[in-house]
Amino acid sequence: MLFNSIPFLIFLPIVWACYHALGSVRGRTYLLLAASYVFYMWWRVDLAVLLVLSTLTDYLSALAMERWPTKRGKRIALGASLFVNLSLLGTFKYWNFLAEQVTWLGQMFVPSFESPMLDLVLPMGISFYTFQTISYTLEVFYGRMTPERSLTRFALYVSFFPQLVAGPIERPQRLLPQLRRCGEADASMLVSGFRLMLWGMFKKVVVADRLAVYVDLVYGNPAGYGGAQLSMATVFFAMQIYCDFSGYSDIAIGCARTLGIDLMKNFRRPYLAWCPTEFWRRWHISLSTWFRDYVYVPLGGSRRGKTRNMINLGAVFLVSGLWHGANWTFAVWGAIHGAIVLAERGLRHVFKYEQNNPPLGWGSRILATVVTLFFVTIAWAFFRADSVQAGLYIVSHLLVDFSLSGISCALGAEYMALSIILALAVFGFDCWDEWSTRLSKTSVWDVMPRAVRWAGYWSVATCMLLFGELSGAKQFIYFQF
Repeated sequence: MLFNSIPFLIFLPIVWACYHALGSVRGRTYLLLAASYVFYMWWRVDLAVLLVLSTLTDYLSALAMERWPTKRGKRIALGASLFVNLSLLGTFKYWNFLAEQVTWLGQMFVPSFESPMLDLVLPMGISFYTFQTISYTLEVFYGRMTPERSLTRFALYVSFFPQLVAGPIERPQRLLPQLRRCGEADASMLVSGFRLMLWGMFKKVVVADRLAVYVDLVYGNPAGYGGAQLSMATVFFAMQIYCDFSGYSDIAIGCARTLGIDLMKNFRRPYLAWCPTEFWRRWHISLSTWFRDYVYVPLGGSRRGKTRNMINLGAVFLVSGLWHGANWTFAVWGAIHGAIVLAERGLRHVFKYEQNNPPLGWGSRILATVVTLFFVTIAWAFFRADSVQAGLYIVSHLLVDFSLSGISCALGAEYMALSIILALAVFGFDCWDEWSTRLSKTSVWDVMPRAVRWAGYWSVATCMLLFGELSGAKQFIYFQF
């Protein structure tokens, strides 16, 4: 079920009304669990069995760790959890990709060699709910929490519908206590929740889906366009994927807040980051912290010397890239980010400054932000391209045959002008929010006058009515991961 669809606009009010009508925690737990499975099975009923299998595996694995608390017993239970979850993820997401690589290698020696391929559908959200349930068993393994006794509550932790398909990837210590209470949403949570949902829907259906039309047209045939079109499409995609994914996160967080549950913030104005490291502290925060805590730190982090630290960082970014999809384009995207983070750390060592306290004035900081955004945008070209070769072509031709004539690609000057204005409006709002947060430690929504705030609500709603139907109900980009 898509957030930006009529079924969801019917589904959510029903769930919300029933949730607040029920007085008991048990009743609300069962309601949310049933609603979560309905939400997921709206897409495919049969693949919900994988969600059940992952849930039962980690529920029983955690209980086994408590029953056999020896180091060996806990390792066996953790191994079972990781084996089942990573096997499911590897089979459905990476089998055919690996089979293609094995076929390529095999045909170097035996031309007729063919590795078996599987006719599988990638289960929606498998990367997200798999990582969320793995984090639970790892936290129990490390002794940072005790196992959850209620199978119903744990199943809800894994499948909670607002963040089931594309995050945020919640930690058990944060979400499970809230699910034990299943409390009422107070007035402030309701207001902020509905506001986030409205803003997230605007970013998705008005901005991201409109920019996608241009991006799909140019990236579908990059050789048919000049540098101006390729550059515009690349910039548009940077804004498209931000508005699409942060829009989903806003809707998910807002939806949960209306039910009295506070999910973690997943985006914090990432395109205003002044360096690559800060970008990853602002972009997809739940995933970057997951890799930090469960991959980078166990590998040794920065505790084993500079060479090992560079290897650890490179490994994390490569795995992070491949997490997004079974394609070398994602590996290249991850490698680019790993390279620019390592380059930044080298500069930090040369100029002797701490990452959280850079010796920059406002002018230098703005310049550093522009440079960071440039490299991030270039990396997005590979993320979006159909192949590594296509990505290389696009990046190498951004300034070739650069002519503004025909830049609208037959979509019309009005379409292009409105697309640019909407993209700049989102970016401008982020700048305003960043400034407000730095000055008063408060979001701009909370400091603007009431009349201005309500004018903003009506403007956003009007834009959705006027422009939101142009491209229909499109799937969120991160649903494919």
